[in-house]
Amino acid sequence: MFEERITIQPVDSTRYAEIKERYKSNLSELNKYIEELQWWNKRVNLVSRDVSRETLVMHVEHSLMLLLVPIVNEADLILDVGTGGGLPGMPLAICRNDHTKQRIVMNDKVEKKIWAIKQMILKLGISEVDALAKNAATITRKEFEEVSRETMNNTPESVCVTKHAFKVDQLLDLISPELTNEFVFLKGQAEAIEEIERVKYPVSAVIYTLDELDKAPFYEGKAIVHLSR
Repeated sequence: MFEERITIQPVDSTRYAEIKERYKSNLSELNKYIEELQWWNKRVNLVSRDVSRETLVMHVEHSLMLLLVPIVNEADLILDVGTGGGLPGMPLAICRNDHTKQRIVMNDKVEKKIWAIKQMILKLGISEVDALAKNAATITRKEFEEVSRETMNNTPESVCVTKHAFKVDQLLDLISPELTNEFVFLKGQAEAIEEIERVKYPVSAVIYTLDELDKAPFYEGKAIVHLSR
């Protein structure tokens, strides 16, 4: 039943203030990423062709909202599936809170997108980050850990994140339980509830509402979903 598998709660305002501070302290690097994303987007079509800089800024800020979820800060390995132009993985990598052993792997099945992301990683000089061109359904735990081989923990805690790239039930079917059973989605609250209700096995989810936190039209109806299976 709905009440048994989904909890809806507001965002911790203190944690939100911390994220705003992280954004400000890393603003220079975030702006460099946005410039690189715009440059590559004209050549590779990483996001919508006619996207404005202002819209990209909003998407970067939206990506950082994932830091409101404790597991995103604490996990040893973050797998960003359907990353496109590096969202949310690149902003998360830039704004990590001195968690040097945390690895972020951005995944997309479109090879030219991953090639562009690798060039951005090199240009920006970001460490502990990689990009993998592969269908997410075929990624194995061994392969993921080989990409993330510098992680110090022999049995790393991993979480899969995504920004509007997959439906909840579809992504759970794609990602092997040996890879992770923790997922964090950026998506609309109403669609998230509908998609979770389609999952045919036990899961639990916490939905953090964002429109109460930020009154900008961009955040209307938006939420973060932390789902465990």
